[in-house]
Amino acid sequence: MVQNVYVPQRHLIDNLGGCARDIYDFSIHGGAVGTIQMPLVVPDNSIITECMVDVLTDPTSGGSATIALGLDTTTDLLAATAIASVTGIVAAKAQAAAFKLTADRNLQLTIATAALTAGKLAVHLKWAGAYDDETSR
Repeated sequence: MVQNVYVPQRHLIDNLGGCARDIYDFSIHGGAVGTIQMPLVVPDNSIITECMVDVLTDPTSGGSATIALGLDTTTDLLAATAIASVTGIVAAKAQAAAFKLTADRNLQLTIATAALTAGKLAVHLKWAGAYDDETSR
């Protein structure tokens, strides 16, 4: 006989997968050259399937700044990209290029070449959950 099994909400996100959004905002995070650790944490062993960036305010700079996004590395979601190309909706990671995390990871935004003077980006992530600690029923 098949039984209904209650799955707590936290398991739907942690073990079966999830989607989340984090926002980089120049007025909050600043724009200095370097890597900014964002608050979003994606669980260990998650398989990252997609990353889209909704550019809410186009980034600007007094120089030729680039932006990169990553989890395991600083560029595994979006390679260093000139800010002139970071506008509208940016498809940072497609399903064909999925990868698995090696630990719990914070979203990282890296600013290089020159500091930013403005910008606001909503980063949307999708992942499949890790099954290493799951047993079949």
